[in-house]
Amino acid sequence: MVNFPELQARIKDYFRFNKKEVVGLSFAIVITALIFSFRDWGEEQFNLLIGLKNLFLVLILVVFSFIFRFSCQKIHALKEGYTAEFKIWWAGLLIALVVAVISNGKIPLVLVGVVATSLMVRQRLGEFRYGYSHFQNALISLWGILGNLLAAIVFAIGLYFFPENFFFGKGLELNLIMAFCSLLPVPYLEGLQIYFGSYKLYLVTILIVFLVAALLVTQTTAGLIIAIVAASLSGIFFMLKSSEK
Repeated sequence: MVNFPELQARIKDYFRFNKKEVVGLSFAIVITALIFSFRDWGEEQFNLLIGLKNLFLVLILVVFSFIFRFSCQKIHALKEGYTAEFKIWWAGLLIALVVAVISNGKIPLVLVGVVATSLMVRQRLGEFRYGYSHFQNALISLWGILGNLLAAIVFAIGLYFFPENFFFGKGLELNLIMAFCSLLPVPYLEGLQIYFGSYKLYLVTILIVFLVAALLVTQTTAGLIIAIVAASLSGIFFMLKSSEK
């Protein structure tokens, strides 16, 4: 495990979203925002002003959630001696959009893509089995899901203090659905990478996502506290696990 100054230096030198990533993320953000605001263009009848307002709020939520999620993966990748680049899944975006239209927005999905990693040979020298590790890449993928759960907890706290708030409610929904969709063991989603890295880790991840989601949707004090503790302990465990040589 690299020390904090070394990690800071790696982030300063290598942490960035390149032009290709920015373009892909822009399309993913816009389409995801349209999907999650599909049913928010007026309660009984179409209202352009209300729809645009809700679309703008959802856009903010999607930008924050995506940037936070992929930043978690990029930073953890740098810690392990890899670079992580977001790869958009055009077919997944199309599938999600079609499902939203057919279901009239009742089934929102997040199928935007995955991060692809490449070895940083210089930063990996001296590491135990310094070559490419499928298990470490499973952990990198896992941190995207953990990022969603952490963001979901933040929105759940806001929703606890401001019940029925559109912004916090939609943020909680978005991040939980993104975490669930990422579990699918298909190409261009984290689930497959986690499964090939360690099927035991994949099963543990499924349990964590279901547990945290169940606790958060109850919107109770006890559920929120337990979810925070569970997510914190999970994050600490996987940080320690990834630092094993």
